Amino acid sequence: MTREQLEQFKKWFYDYAAGFYGKDELTNDNIRLKEDHSRRTCADILLIADQLGLDDERKFLAETAALFHDVGRFEQFMKYRSYNDVGTESHSLLGLKVLVENKVLDCLAQREREIIEEAIRLHGEKELPCNLDEETELIAKLVRDADKLDIYCVMVNWLGDLRKNPRKYLGTMGYSAENKYSKHIIQAVLDNRTIDYRDFETLNDMVIGQLGWVTDVNFVPTLKEIKKRGLLEQMTTFLPDMEDIRSVVRHVQQQLEARIAFGKSSD
Repeated sequence: MTREQLEQFKKWFYDYAAGFYGKDELTNDNIRLKEDHSRRTCADILLIADQLGLDDERKFLAETAALFHDVGRFEQFMKYRSYNDVGTESHSLLGLKVLVENKVLDCLAQREREIIEEAIRLHGEKELPCNLDEETELIAKLVRDADKLDIYCVMVNWLGDLRKNPRKYLGTMGYSAENKYSKHIIQAVLDNRTIDYRDFETLNDMVIGQLGWVTDVNFVPTLKEIKKRGLLEQMTTFLPDMEDIRSVVRHVQQQLEARIAFGKSSD
């Protein structure tokens, strides 16, 4: 894969996204949200890849997968006015369909295309399968880390607005904005268990579950960036000040510090 091919992919992606803008403010806000998220995910994946010392070929593959990981979100929102895969359809599979129909990756070698497509397909899964080859696993883990890192940033920037506009939030994510949370989500985070999006009932549940992502992050550079940006602390401010919430916050902070201190990646 070459840098020139990557630049062609970027041009196609931003031209494709531009076609979804119109006169409706809510639509434009949501299309912009995913366009900007994709742009920042590309930057974050390169930041992580640089710190891991990866070569240019792997960086090109990783950035391409990051660029296209949410390409299905645009069509998803236009069809369902929602970004919640539960009750609509998988945005990962929808994105792969978009890429195939537009023959976007046809210029690549079959092996390169397979790695990118698999990373896209798996980026939103609860867990990665254990039978991936080394190269596919690396790119898939990079995409999952960079995606999580920017989702933290998105949540911090949007939570305040979404609290003020719960109808807007319900329309795009599908979770209740009530100031409640579920005990089983608390326990899952304390047990270091990965949580399925289907288990969330409220916005608070999702935030708590996302705090627990620190145990699912793959690379230490990602963990260090989460700490550097103060993302966990900022997300915590939007949760109720209750003892079980405080226990979750203490737990994830301890997990973060421990994994950084011991240089432990999930692989």
